[in-house]
Amino acid sequence: MCLDIVNNKINCVIVKDLSRFGRNMGWMKIYLGETFPEYNIRFISINDNLDSKTNPNYTDELDFSLYALIYEQYSIDISKKVKTVKHLQQSRGDFIGVSAPYGYLKDPNDCHKFIVDEYAANIVKRIFEMALHCKSKNEIVDILNSENILTPSKYKSEVTRVTSSKTIKADKWNNKIISEILKNPTYIGTLIQGKNCKANRKLPKMVKTDSKNWKICKNYHEPIIDKKTFETVQNILNYSPIVQEDDELLISKLKCGECYGGFYRRKAKGIFYYWCKSSFRKTGCTLKSIRKDILENMVLCDINSKYDKHYRKPTKEIVNNYVEVVELYNSNKIKIIYKK
Repeated sequence: MCLDIVNNKINCVIVKDLSRFGRNMGWMKIYLGETFPEYNIRFISINDNLDSKTNPNYTDELDFSLYALIYEQYSIDISKKVKTVKHLQQSRGDFIGVSAPYGYLKDPNDCHKFIVDEYAANIVKRIFEMALHCKSKNEIVDILNSENILTPSKYKSEVTRVTSSKTIKADKWNNKIISEILKNPTYIGTLIQGKNCKANRKLPKMVKTDSKNWKICKNYHEPIIDKKTFETVQNILNYSPIVQEDDELLISKLKCGECYGGFYRRKAKGIFYYWCKSSFRKTGCTLKSIRKDILENMVLCDINSKYDKHYRKPTKEIVNNYVEVVELYNSNKIKIIYKK
């Protein structure tokens, strides 16, 4: 309408009442008091008995300001009520987004719940499997693109036909997409909502909210990835690119037996050591460091004794085949949790 006014296609605007034109008193005064007179546009509000032809200065009158204020307050009240309802839905575990995350579909019997999309879920499983085998994000991207697998946004727009006008459609897989999938707790059955909110009721701009205000519902839907796999992948992501090194066997599997935190790898006088992160930061954990080569040999000896093997040298393949987690305690004591 504004373009038609500028192009002289319109010379009169008629509304039922002022609320049909706008519910922002500031903007209403600018348009009706300045813009419309500038372009010689007649404005008529039927229920409010306003006509700019008979009363060109009506925006300066008290009645107009009162009407505009009342309509704006009504809009504010509606906005608060809608926001309250949405927060209530999120708190009780109702999904209120436009489309389900990649790997899921909205349940046709309940739009607030998810069901697994078998095709997309298999792609997600494959991405996690490749990450478990220490393939880099670039390698995963190259594999998916070489097989012409649709990106999540393209899959939603072309296959499931459920998307938003604001969705940015990526034609090719990239590191950001892979990272978002690998770090998304949705795939272990956890729903997180309320990460973003409007900066202001009058503006469409979204801002990130504090994590303590997120609405988190665990075991909300059927998981695609089991929790152990998800946690292992997070460890791999945290230590990348160290974990990609051929001679790095254990850092992605190490857990502190005292605080159950992760480890740093540090080099001193040409020798690598593992340090508990909490201990290194002096935040309460008393676990000391251990030499990398000594720990690797301890793990190899344990594998040989448990499985009656005769491996002479620890390798990444051996560790990945047998070991799930290595818990490290003081006095260089370890506990190995083996894969089933």
